[in-house]
Amino acid sequence: MRIHRIRLTGIGPYAETQDVDFEALNSAGLFLLDGPTGAGKSTILSALCYALYGSVPGGRSPDSLVTTLRPAGTVAPEVLVEFTVQTRRFEVLRSPRHARPKKRGKGTTTTPALSLIHI
Repeated sequence: MRIHRIRLTGIGPYAETQDVDFEALNSAGLFLLDGPTGAGKSTILSALCYALYGSVPGGRSPDSLVTTLRPAGTVAPEVLVEFTVQTRRFEVLRSPRHARPKKRGKGTTTTPALSLIHI
């Protein structure tokens, strides 16, 4: 499997959309995720596992990926991963269950998890 790109929105410390282009990293053959404690290195790996397998390592719930840096419902949390297996290219979009403001009235409602696969 070759990972081409991951896009995180509203996941962990990534309240805004962040794109990681693995194409440049793939050409090197080996790369390192580096940064200070709390920078989001483990979040990238957890989000990758969630996108590919629908679960988060360590027995945590996928709901734990939702950012706490923005008010609920400001942005829908999602992970998009593009990858190739043998000669087939795939795109997976997953969004964990999350709260959002009700469309009518006060309070919040829970949006169910979403999974889309594009071949």
